[in-house]
Amino acid sequence: MAVLIQRAQLLLQQGRYQDALTTLKQYLSTSANDIDALFLLAICYMEMDKPEEAAQVISSSLGFAPDDDRFLYLRARLALNKNQLPEALQAISEAVAINPHHADYFGMWSQILLFKKDYAQALQKAEEGLAVDPENLICLNLRSNALFNLGRKEEAFSNLGIALEHNPENAYTHANLGWKWLEAGDHGKSLEHFRESLKIDPGQQWAKDGMVQAMKAHYWLYRQFLNYAFFMGRLKAGTQWLVIIGILVLTQIASQVFFPLYVLLALVALSTWLIVPVSNLFLRLNPYGRYALTREQTKVSNRVGGLLLTAFLAAGAYWLTSIPGLLAIAICTGVLMLPVASMYTPQSPKSRKIFLIYTLALTFIGLLGIGFTFLTNNVENIFVVVMLIGIFLYQFLANYLITRE
Repeated sequence: MAVLIQRAQLLLQQGRYQDALTTLKQYLSTSANDIDALFLLAICYMEMDKPEEAAQVISSSLGFAPDDDRFLYLRARLALNKNQLPEALQAISEAVAINPHHADYFGMWSQILLFKKDYAQALQKAEEGLAVDPENLICLNLRSNALFNLGRKEEAFSNLGIALEHNPENAYTHANLGWKWLEAGDHGKSLEHFRESLKIDPGQQWAKDGMVQAMKAHYWLYRQFLNYAFFMGRLKAGTQWLVIIGILVLTQIASQVFFPLYVLLALVALSTWLIVPVSNLFLRLNPYGRYALTREQTKVSNRVGGLLLTAFLAAGAYWLTSIPGLLAIAICTGVLMLPVASMYTPQSPKSRKIFLIYTLALTFIGLLGIGFTFLTNNVENIFVVVMLIGIFLYQFLANYLITRE
């Protein structure tokens, strides 16, 4: 039977998860409580993106082997994938309490703290992992992430240099270095490392995403947006809300004091929602860039581009004819770009469903507003007003759902 376990391990290493699953189930049919086989089975389910099945195996295994730190580590990993940070912290701290000699456990702990944006503690846990294994690539990478977010950028780059010295063919380290150079403002160097990462591992999505951002960073306006996005990304959720509310308050003050500043702030706020799909439209004109976009990115950029063109043409037609219905079309299609642009931003299916329903409801109200305007020649009708209020509230809803993730 040990042959079956060895075969399953080999299949897992080769990425043949379905074959590994079949082999493990065959073995467990006669040895249901073999803890090593159950551990491999849980990994197999996780690699196959079957979190419910993996959670069931982990829970049942911990039922009769509560001190097995490997399952606590997997429970932490599973919870982190679901963004359940308190559960992840609880599980990894229990794993480390049982086995404090595994550097990867400290790496997981550090990663969870980075998600919580507790950079000082994340640095400490990565260094504890490196004290166990000075060449652990996970801890070296996470240490650099913590250092970078703490503003110690030279140390962060030096740390990643050490990681590459230990393993120059590591795709993750190259991708990490690419993102660091991008955040530091050097999109040329970031492209080099994303390219190297994808040479080593062509399927790595993180490097592909970085490559797209680095290509779009060629445009000055998009670089400014990236700087803003990186700045907001380093802040905790509560602080992000303070910044957003501060911008809204400043915008309202500017509307009363200095109108050009109000317009500028409004455009800045609007651009944070629209610049990604609009820049994707530009990227699609690039002979190589269009292949870097995902299906969802292409779909969103098409829709936003269509709405932008409609709003522009309707505004021009209204300027020539003064027909109120055309102004309603320009307003409704223009503001509808905001929810359409961020429909696929959330990661969780539940949040995406909320975004979709909200966007469809706004579209329906907007169509009513346009129709009512053509009938009454009154642009300031109840439907257009409700749509504008809905768009205003949408920004709070979207920020709430996205920051929760």
